[in-house]
Amino acid sequence: MNSIPDLRVILIDDNEIDLMLHEKLITFQQISRTVLSFANANKALEFLSSNITLPKIPPTVILLDIQMPEMDGFEFLQAFDSYPYKIKSQCHIIMVSSSLDYSDITRTNANPLVLRLLRKPLLLKELRETIEGIFKDFL
Repeated sequence: MNSIPDLRVILIDDNEIDLMLHEKLITFQQISRTVLSFANANKALEFLSSNITLPKIPPTVILLDIQMPEMDGFEFLQAFDSYPYKIKSQCHIIMVSSSLDYSDITRTNANPLVLRLLRKPLLLKELRETIEGIFKDFL
């Protein structure tokens, strides 16, 4: 996979081990040089809000866990949906979950902000194919 210039990956997951594993996978496989990890969805939303002032927002892949305390993945999506187009148009959301519950799959597939649902722990081949599919015009 050629690297996508300035691609950043944002990981949102309450499981510290998953965050560490996914960050290492993305870094070692040179999918992105910029990996930002958030154990709390609210903190990720705050970070994305701070991007509103940037002149240009880098292409961003958000790997979003479904089941988290305080704010789950679906609540994150609801809050994120109110963000300006400038941010939403550059963010590509992939939901991740260790339990692929039927209702989670249905809700994920019904959400226009979500491109795909991947099972945790992430598999390199699936992640690469998904990211290549998102950015096929850039590669």
